[in-house]
Amino acid sequence: MSAVTQLAPQRAARIATQLIELIELQKLLPGDKLPPERQLADLLEVSRPSLREALHILQAQGLVQIKHGQGTYVQEPVVAQELRASVMTKTHGLNELFDAREVLEVPASKWAAEKATKEDFRLLRATLNQIETITSIQPIDFDQLQALDAKFHLTIVGIAGNRFINQTLNVLQDVMRMSMETTLRLPGRSEISRNQHNEILAAIENGDGELASKLTLQHITGARKTALADAKKKESN
Repeated sequence: MSAVTQLAPQRAARIATQLIELIELQKLLPGDKLPPERQLADLLEVSRPSLREALHILQAQGLVQIKHGQGTYVQEPVVAQELRASVMTKTHGLNELFDAREVLEVPASKWAAEKATKEDFRLLRATLNQIETITSIQPIDFDQLQALDAKFHLTIVGIAGNRFINQTLNVLQDVMRMSMETTLRLPGRSEISRNQHNEILAAIENGDGELASKLTLQHITGARKTALADAKKKESN
């Protein structure tokens, strides 16, 4: 298999992640139409064939619907609806969400440390710099902060290069957004998260996969404890 053939799926997965970020940043809802293909390709600075492959990935995940001759529309996968309902009504649903994050993100961090390039470092660092800027301005724009937090994690998974993990985590994004919105708004949590992100990136930059995975597990464990404590508090009120 040639290097180009190996890189193609990884490139499409990263473009798919960029499209999800675009949908989140523009706050597009199910039923909303994405910009035309040419405009999207120019906006993301990618080729139209690569963009089409990424759109088909999102369609397979149930995140968009491609209507030939009409355009591409945002849609919500059934699994996301079911997961959201579970998380909203049951504490154990939230617990299971963090279980899934551990299974997916901990090994992905290790692989990212082994595969990351200087350009990957730059992209991750740029995201953390944006988070630093957002959290330095009061009041904090928590919608923007959550989108950037998700971008950091999805970029790491994209670097890892496992399409199954990338696609599964993308499907979970809508549900994850709910837990992030809860935890990031709690006093001191955004600062803790920011510091942990910097530690994870440092491990990836140093090529230390074992440390990167360990730090990612600690990060998710901390977020889990915070989210569960907040959920139990709300249930008791």
